[in-house]
Order: sequence, then structure tokens, then C-alpha cells
Amino acid sequence: MYRATSTLIKERIKDVSPEQLIWKPAPEKWSVKEVAAHLVDASFIHSVRIRKIVAEQGSEFILYDQDSWVASSRANESNIADILAAFDAISSYNALFYERLTEEQWERKGNNNGKEVSIDDLFHGFIRHVQIHLSQIQRNLDALGAI
Repeated sequence: MYRATSTLIKERIKDVSPEQLIWKPAPEKWSVKEVAAHLVDASFIHSVRIRKIVAEQGSEFILYDQDSWVASSRANESNIADILAAFDAISSYNALFYERLTEEQWERKGNNNGKEVSIDDLFHGFIRHVQIHLSQIQRNLDALGAI
């Protein structure tokens, strides 16, 4: 299922117009392009977290300000195909890493603000994260259609 996350996003937005891709329901909310760019950012952070935990069990999570990252990316000025290609590449790279993990490595844990989180938790959490953003994309498109 992890490997399919990029396909789910691509399939959902394949027929979305350029105007729909950059429309925001409110100034502080994200456009569809910004959601896609956020998933690239989140995938990079996820990639570092899982590798760090496997190599350095008990390590602290790398944190980031997702809103600042999205704002600084200027995603709405980017080509959606480039954003999706980046998401596909990092998702595939992470999926390959997951496929090579041993049973013991799946149980390794890192520290997220004092809470232990396993590789398995991160794996399933990222899939849920993509599902949440698929719903967000749908809400954006529904809201735009209602205008």
C-alpha cells in the first residue's frame, strides 16, 4: 500500500484543471498543488526518520514547520508533473527501503517529543497521512465546484 500512495494522488488529480490546482478555499489553506508539494516534503522527512531510526534506534525525530515549507516552495508556480514525479520517486525509494527491513528493524523505535514511535507506526501513519490529504484535495475540489 505504501508504494501505491503516489499513484492514488496522481489518479485523483489527473483531470484537474490548472485553475483547480491552484485554487485555495481560504488564504491560509493549501491548494491542490500545495498539498502535493507538502506530500513531497513529508516524504523526504519520512525518509530521513525511518533511516535514522533503523541506523540509530531511539533517535529523536527530525521536526519541521510544514506550513513554512509549503509557503517557501511556491508550489503554485511549479509544474504539477514535476511535483508528482518527485513524490513518485521518493515514495518508490522509501518503499524499497521498507521491503528490505528485517522483522527486528520493523520494531525499532524513535522518539517523537517523548513518545516512542516504531518503524511500523511510521509506515502505517504515512499511509493514513496520504489518505487525509486525498480527502483534503476532494474537499477543495468540492468547494470550488460549489462556487
